[in-house]
Amino acid sequence: KMAAGMRSGFVLLLALGISCATNENEVSSLIDDLFDDTDYKKDVIPMIKPADKTTNVNAINIAVGLSMISMDLDPAGVLSATTWLRSSWSDFRLQWDPEQYGGLDNIKIPSSKIWKPDLSIYNAADFGSGSFDDRYYLVHANAIVYSTGKVLWIPPLPMKVNCNNDHVLPSTDKNDPQGCNIKIGSWTYDGFHLNLTAYDDEEYLELGDMSNNSPYVVTSQEGDALQTTYYPCCKEPYLSMNYRFTVQRAFAIQDGEKVFNKSPEDLEKLFEQYQTKEKMKREYNVGE
Repeated sequence: KMAAGMRSGFVLLLALGISCATNENEVSSLIDDLFDDTDYKKDVIPMIKPADKTTNVNAINIAVGLSMISMDLDPAGVLSATTWLRSSWSDFRLQWDPEQYGGLDNIKIPSSKIWKPDLSIYNAADFGSGSFDDRYYLVHANAIVYSTGKVLWIPPLPMKVNCNNDHVLPSTDKNDPQGCNIKIGSWTYDGFHLNLTAYDDEEYLELGDMSNNSPYVVTSQEGDALQTTYYPCCKEPYLSMNYRFTVQRAFAIQDGEKVFNKSPEDLEKLFEQYQTKEKMKREYNVGE
C-alpha cells in the first residue's frame, strides 16, 4: 500500500510538473509571437489608422485615474504624495487567440516591454531622479495584457505638485484647509491621437486605499476633472485630468509623537466615508 501511495504521489507531482511546464511554454511561445516574431516597437503609438485632422475618431482611448495613499504639504504649498496611477488602453498589436495558447487569456509582463502613453504632471514641483516622470518609466510594476489587446497598468508612483500653481498661496494657519490640484495629461499627444478618459468614469481622486497614517487628508473634491484645452499654436484639443480638492492636516509630529489636528475618532469617521465609494461625494465630514 505504501508503494502504491508513493507511486500515486509521484504521478500527481509529475502531472503538476507537466501542467506548469506546459503553461510556461505557452506563455513563452506567446511572448515570442507578440514581441520577437512581429518586431514589436514599443516607442510607436499603437494607432490602427493615422489621426484624423478634425476629430478623435482614430484616437486611442486612454483611461486615467489616481488613487491617493498618503500625502503631506509643506509651507511652500508643495504637496508630496504616494499614489497608484490607474491606467488602461488598447494595443491592437497585443491581440491573440487564447485557443492557440492553451486557453491563456492574459499575461503579466514588465511594462518596459510595451508602449505606454507619455503621461506627465503639468504642475509638478520636481522632474529629477525619483520624480513622477522619472519613476513612470523606471518603475518595475508589471502590466496585465489581455488577449483582446487591452492593457491594464496600475503602478505605485510618488509625486510632488505645486498646489494651485496659477496663484500665490496666502499665508494661513497650517491647520486650515488648503486648496490643491493635480493635473495629468499627455506631454506631446493631442486629443486626435490620444483621447483621455476617466478611469471607471470617475473624475475625482480615489480615496478608498488611503492610509490612516497620512499626515494630511482630503476634505472636499470638485470633481469634473476631465478638461479640454486649446492653445493659440494649434487647432487640436489637448486633454488632461485636473483633480481639484482641499486638504487639511490630520496630525503633526512633535518631539517624536503625534499631535492631532483632528481627533482620532473624527479621522476614523472620515476614512469610513472614503470607503463608502460615494462617487459623487464632494464634502467629507471631518468633525468640528
